[in-house]
Amino acid sequence: MSAAQRRAQILDIAMLEFSRTGLFGTPVDVIARAAGVTQPYVFRLFGSKTKLFIECVQISFAQSTARMLDAAEGLSGVNALIAMGNQYRSNLENNPDVLIQTQAFAACAHEEVREAVREAYGDQWRQLAEQAGVKPVQMKIYMALGLLLNDLTMIDAKTSTSVDAQWVQDAYTVIDASVYSALGTLNNTEI
Repeated sequence: MSAAQRRAQILDIAMLEFSRTGLFGTPVDVIARAAGVTQPYVFRLFGSKTKLFIECVQISFAQSTARMLDAAEGLSGVNALIAMGNQYRSNLENNPDVLIQTQAFAACAHEEVREAVREAYGDQWRQLAEQAGVKPVQMKIYMALGLLLNDLTMIDAKTSTSVDAQWVQDAYTVIDASVYSALGTLNNTEI
């Protein structure tokens, strides 16, 4: 395998591992063994575990943003938000690159990670808002609902064995266009 191919392989493995156990819970030797390389080789390619994690986070945001933009191609306003939201929701449980974003937020105590996450999240916000052409308050609610879906996925809410699992159904209720439309009439300082 070429160095570029090995690097891509390690990134794929790291995405999966980091999505499960985060920056602080994922030993580099686990990633290295899964890739069939040594831990020093991983460090030679990426510099540090933090830098490997940050690269995975950047890839994650870029990929999820691209999928949402593709879903909303040719649409604008509330219709774009709905198309992007449906795409995000359908891919959430099957893509470790989306789940790693929640791990990224959890690792924001690390300054270098926090800076990278802030930049990636801001870039995602700007691109999606530009595509949709919506007011800031509509974008705010869209992004907040996405974070709710991340949380529900991380706690595996759909497999709840709770006696009162109604909250799970309520939390997964699809938001219809009227919510975004109503928010579009509010002054940005009201929420």
